[in-house]
Amino acid sequence: MIDFIKNLLIEYEDIMIMLGIISALIFIVSLLMMPWLLGKVPVDYFAPNKPHKIEIKNAWQLILLIIKNLFGFTLLLAGIIMLITPGQGIVSILLGLFLMEFPGKRTLEFKLINNETTFKTLNWLRSKTNKPPFER
Repeated sequence: MIDFIKNLLIEYEDIMIMLGIISALIFIVSLLMMPWLLGKVPVDYFAPNKPHKIEIKNAWQLILLIIKNLFGFTLLLAGIIMLITPGQGIVSILLGLFLMEFPGKRTLEFKLINNETTFKTLNWLRSKTNKPPFER
């Protein structure tokens, strides 16, 4: 069994090195991007009385919405990967969910943000960009 694992590691050494490099890059990018992205979220985003409605008036808004959803999905996938590799997995998953549009999104956001540890972490990252903490 150990010989089998050794042979796999030797055979796929290049792939393992590439995965390590990609993992390190994702980690560095997430460390740099998370506070900036959280700083872009309005302070009252999690206020329960704030309505959330999307209005698409032209093709450019639709294109931007698609790009935003793709970026959110990418962050979601990166967050799932970062759960097992170094990085801010939970925060990346949350940001990915916040960027995407899907039915039940608002309810899910409230459930996630009501976790005190998550809320404190988001506000701590937000403070790194000198932004006020989120309101609940």
